[in-house]
Amino acid sequence: MTTGRTHNTAAVDTQGLIEEGLAATGILPPYERLVELDQLLRAAIDTLLPVAQATADRLNRGTPVWYTRQKAVDEARQALDGDLGIGLRSAALHVAELARCCYALQGRRS
Repeated sequence: MTTGRTHNTAAVDTQGLIEEGLAATGILPPYERLVELDQLLRAAIDTLLPVAQATADRLNRGTPVWYTRQKAVDEARQALDGDLGIGLRSAALHVAELARCCYALQGRRS
C-alpha cells in the first residue's frame, strides 16, 4: 500500500537505509522511525524496480539467473502491497522485508 506522500531519497544513503531496515527486528526502533523507514524504503524500491525488471528482461527466460532477478522483482512488488500493520513488531517485520527487497533488487543476497 503506498501512502501518496512524496519521497525525497536524493540525500539518502541507500546502503545505510537497507542495513537499518534489516536491523529493525532486533532492538525495535520507535514506531515513528519505522514509518519513516517504510517511506524511504518504498521510494528506494520504486527507483530500483524498473532497473531490476529491465535487467531480468534482458536475461534468458527460465535460467537460474533470470529466475533470481524476476523473483526479486515479484517479491518487491508484493512487499509494496503490504503495510506496517497495527503493532511495533509487525511494522519492524514489514520494514525488514522492504529492506531485503531493496537488497535483492540490487542483485545481492541478504
